[in-house]
Amino acid sequence: MVETGTRRSLEALRRRLQPASHFIASRADASVSTSHQMALLIVDVELEIPRIVTRPTVEEAQSAVTRAAQTILATSEHVTPWQHFNRQQLQLQKVQAGVGDKLLMLLNTV
Repeated sequence: MVETGTRRSLEALRRRLQPASHFIASRADASVSTSHQMALLIVDVELEIPRIVTRPTVEEAQSAVTRAAQTILATSEHVTPWQHFNRQQLQLQKVQAGVGDKLLMLLNTV
């Protein structure tokens, strides 16, 4: 369960980092269609001859993405299974043990 949520969160992060034309939106435009998500990062690119400057820098953007992924992974490590999941595991173990006991009794009678 936790693994599925972690995988989906990381996959959503990856999808939001993909460049797509529908992510381009003005910062002032707060009314973005609900069918489209806002871009995860907004980067300004300026031509300062002879250089092209990005703000935030590529390193800062990479660092932010890395921190987000690490936070997702760290959070999933601290999530404990819900009580019903623990009960299901115990019930399954009891059933498996019971089936094993019955199988042993059958084998002993043969």
